[in-house]
Amino acid sequence: MKLIVFSDTHLGRKNFKVAERENDFFSSFSKVIDYAIESCADAVLHAGDLFDSAKPNINVMIFAIDELKRLKEKNIPFFAISGSHDIGSKDTFLNVLDSIGLCKNLANKRYYEVADESIIMKGEEFKELFVCGIPGKNDIIFELECFKPKIPDKSFSVFLFHHVIDEINPIFSSIKKSMLPKGFDLYVSGHWHERFETMIEDKKLIYPGSTENCDLNEMKSAIKGFFEYDTDKKKAKFIELKIRKSFIHEIDCTGMTPDEITEKMTELLKPSNKEMIFFMLHGRMKSGLKSEINRQKINETAMKNNYLLSKVYLSQLQDAFSEQVVAGKKSIDEIESEFFMAKGFNKEQARLAIKMIGLASMNNDSFIEVAEAELKKEGWLG
Repeated sequence: MKLIVFSDTHLGRKNFKVAERENDFFSSFSKVIDYAIESCADAVLHAGDLFDSAKPNINVMIFAIDELKRLKEKNIPFFAISGSHDIGSKDTFLNVLDSIGLCKNLANKRYYEVADESIIMKGEEFKELFVCGIPGKNDIIFELECFKPKIPDKSFSVFLFHHVIDEINPIFSSIKKSMLPKGFDLYVSGHWHERFETMIEDKKLIYPGSTENCDLNEMKSAIKGFFEYDTDKKKAKFIELKIRKSFIHEIDCTGMTPDEITEKMTELLKPSNKEMIFFMLHGRMKSGLKSEINRQKINETAMKNNYLLSKVYLSQLQDAFSEQVVAGKKSIDEIESEFFMAKGFNKEQARLAIKMIGLASMNNDSFIEVAEAELKKEGWLG
């Protein structure tokens, strides 16, 4: 059998408050469905975070319904579990898709049965395929040892989950690989937005990663795509998706004036094909204030050169005279550090807190995304 395996499509996401970005997430999803149909796949599996919200907007709902109808018309079943973004306080839209026959939500309660001190995962059968899974809720891992699969004989079995294992990131993992139920032929997880492959004993465990760049940090290196899995050969093939390009320029502005910094960015704004461009400025300026950098000129030049989006980040850039010596010999950073450490922070936590204060000086629409990217870069987030 041929299986198409993907995850973290985050339909409805619109990062950087740009309307076209929502369509980019739609486009990646459609390309996976196109591939499944054109390659005559037997089934499509999704490992969580189909949507970016448990209550997607009506246009997102209609898009998902139309795309999944394309699979149903070709008799290609769509198996999924709810991820951390899909799960609301009471329900998930996956159950609506399930109820109208467009999706098999394997996290639905009908797929579990309590027997003595165990929870039987009944899953779903299709031809010689058996699929079951658990939702992306962290509290479920405390009961994981109670989950027992009911795998039919002579079936190729797949276990779907939506958690980060310790092998990927021991600090921010929510589950140990050793805790996963044994006996499956293939393990597929979401939640981690980069492609990752490993083994559980002699069985494959794959993370397809997200199908689009969900934040600035992902744009730096991640290749987006999905897996095609051959159950006969037991081989996973990664298929790369063509997505909107983005450029990140980190510029050391040490010894430069506001006009020189503006000119440097302008030179980097080559003619574009609706790409996105980000300027990360750092260092200490020779003279003037960072507020004197002509961001209006940058935006106008970017628009003229056909960029979808241009953004300038100044949080790591220091004014020429921002590091004033106060209280005799102590700098502002030293005083701030002493303040946080007096509040019980350790040295590393104080440093990170000062960095977050710097990030907060940016516009509100940029702070959350850049702060999240910095926290991931520092290893505080997965």
